[in-house]
Amino acid sequence: MTGRPRQPKKSEKIEVRLSHEEKSALQSLARRQGRTISTIVRDLLADHLKGVLQAEQQPSIRERTAMILKPVATHPRKLAAALAASLGLGALILPTAVADPVKVELQGDFQRTGDAYKEQHRFNSTMAVEPGVLGTFVTATPESDVPGYRIELTVTPDEGDRLLIDVSIYRGLEGDDLIAHPVLTAESGKEARIHVGDDAESYEIALKVGDS
Repeated sequence: MTGRPRQPKKSEKIEVRLSHEEKSALQSLARRQGRTISTIVRDLLADHLKGVLQAEQQPSIRERTAMILKPVATHPRKLAAALAASLGLGALILPTAVADPVKVELQGDFQRTGDAYKEQHRFNSTMAVEPGVLGTFVTATPESDVPGYRIELTVTPDEGDRLLIDVSIYRGLEGDDLIAHPVLTAESGKEARIHVGDDAESYEIALKVGDS
């Protein structure tokens, strides 16, 4: 007797390993948005898969550029006509390249001093952010009365190799107690430093964006 063919499951489970800081940030995001972590992860994964599939269906920028310019290279006399057509009719339209994520190296030294205590929190981490897109780094401090610190930054290309770095430093993992909001300009691969505060409470961050 032949049984019925097994139907595929409606859903599958996958296991994703996160650091403590990443999990805390994800939980905080879920609470703020009134959603579940599973919903956030599913939506992010669905968007990522959609983008990858769309990109795979499109020829690469280099291939499209080569296809467009090959006739011009083979027949130089057609160059003027090709340019005229592109300017007048939009026939030669090159796709805008999407900027690749850039590497951000973070080193922090946060200090708080009171009448009967002195706290020092140091971290060293590397993250990848897309230009113009907000990146977030969180560091927990379980032995302190401050649950942790949250750093949000946006990197935007400026003139030449310079980068505009917009940084927000928050006391707490939720990002609701703003300590400082410096905006600085740095060259790609060069270290930039931020120092705010006083003797009682000081925050120093070294950033290096891009390859050295």
